[in-house]
Amino acid sequence: MEGEILIYAFYNNKGGVGKTTLCSNAVALYASKHPDTQVLVLDMCPQANISQFLLGGGPVGFQTNQRLQTQAARKNVVGFIDWLLKGNSGFASLSTSYRISVAQHNKNIPGNVYLIAGDSFLESLSLALNYAVINPANTLAWREYMTALRRLCEEEFDRKSYRKLRVFIDCNPSFSIYTQMALTSSDFLVVPMMADFTSVEGIKSIFVMLYGKYPSPALQKYAQNVVTFSKQVTQFSLRLPKVYEFVFNNFTSNLGVAKAYDSLKVELVSFAYDQYQRFPDLFADAQSAPSSLREWQDIYVSDVKDFHTAGKVSATLGIPLVTLPSQSSYAMPDGDVVSLPSKNYTQAVNDIRAFVGKLD
Repeated sequence: MEGEILIYAFYNNKGGVGKTTLCSNAVALYASKHPDTQVLVLDMCPQANISQFLLGGGPVGFQTNQRLQTQAARKNVVGFIDWLLKGNSGFASLSTSYRISVAQHNKNIPGNVYLIAGDSFLESLSLALNYAVINPANTLAWREYMTALRRLCEEEFDRKSYRKLRVFIDCNPSFSIYTQMALTSSDFLVVPMMADFTSVEGIKSIFVMLYGKYPSPALQKYAQNVVTFSKQVTQFSLRLPKVYEFVFNNFTSNLGVAKAYDSLKVELVSFAYDQYQRFPDLFADAQSAPSSLREWQDIYVSDVKDFHTAGKVSATLGIPLVTLPSQSSYAMPDGDVVSLPSKNYTQAVNDIRAFVGKLD
């Protein structure tokens, strides 16, 4: 998987699975472990939560991102898409840079992390994007828009300062057109999820909407007469991201809850493994092909323990979880001091390290 540029999309059609928290902590740790690599975060969620975290966390990060959004020329994802919509979808080079250095705003984040910030106006551009990709005067419009974010990342690669570029895209849960743009521009797909019944439907939706793999012959027959995303991908000879990792986020060590959690996890893992057996080409290549469910799970499944109070402090102050143990207590914006015994989240830190260790 070694490559000059690799793009990871963090996506699940189901919301509330800890996607942004996982992505933000993975970004910070990956960047600290690979100082010679440029790490670029692309915030494709209108809530812009990962931008808020990286820019200082809590009210500080929110206000900083608000200032970016109120500038006449937005230096963020909306500014880029607005530029695309003004007739630049087939660009080969940028007229301006849209990335910002995160460390200039948040000293807790490594200096090799850059951000193309999120913007609450992104959702409002959906209608314009939907019209733009169906353009009788430009039959390549759909392809141009679907690959635009990858070209953006390539243009934002500072080759003079770094040997490699790794991009982390925090996607919106909805399968909107800007989510499709993010996924089509990515190499690998990370699927954060919870061990609950609705997560099974979320995974099914990914295989249906993204890859066009239908759970029943009846649904597949119905889809034959409908324009779908996967058909468009095939028509324009585009590639889709390979499934890289399923991450069970926020699992608990509480004995009673953990037992129920494990029961649901078995069902989810079994379903995902079945998809691997049926469609192995949809998954990232492993060093050696797994020959059993256990081997497959070791490669394609990670667990990240619930952060509890540590997660709230981390998000509020813009401090990555793995660096929280440097202090035993932290002052919150309202003046309250919160104690954080490191033993309470040692496992969560180790889990984040194990997950990031799987990333190239």
